[in-house]
Amino acid sequence: MVNQKSKSRSRANLPKIDFRLLKESLELTPSSKLSIQFIRSVVVSVVALMFDFGLLVFFKQELHIYYLLAATISFIIGVIVNYYLSVWWVFADHKLGSKKAEFIIFVGVNAIGLGLNLIIIAGIVQLLGASYIVAKAFSTVVVFFWNFIIRKKILY
Repeated sequence: MVNQKSKSRSRANLPKIDFRLLKESLELTPSSKLSIQFIRSVVVSVVALMFDFGLLVFFKQELHIYYLLAATISFIIGVIVNYYLSVWWVFADHKLGSKKAEFIIFVGVNAIGLGLNLIIIAGIVQLLGASYIVAKAFSTVVVFFWNFIIRKKILY
């Protein structure tokens, strides 16, 4: 039988969970804290990815659009979703004074992300013979980190 003293010691060894980070992550106001911004960027990227990936499959499978054109259109829609959610919820600080300039740079950063996206997808599909869905999944991870790092350095 386990005595009360050893039971208390074993609980004391458990890691303490700090729910403040989770609570802050769920607040509806933008944040200046990098950890919160990163968590929220992941959430926003998942939402944008649902648009991007869902539309890619829809355009390719249902409308029979060439996979790279479908990837371009769906990526652009995902970028628009990402921009509005990022401004509304993720980043409190804006390094540029003009929303117009911010959006133009955001689009430029994402244009490079689109280029990376298409190169990765085409390379994996054409060189490795993999499915465009597998290629898109891989490119999503690469482009997420590109976008977050560059946006953080230049815009937010």
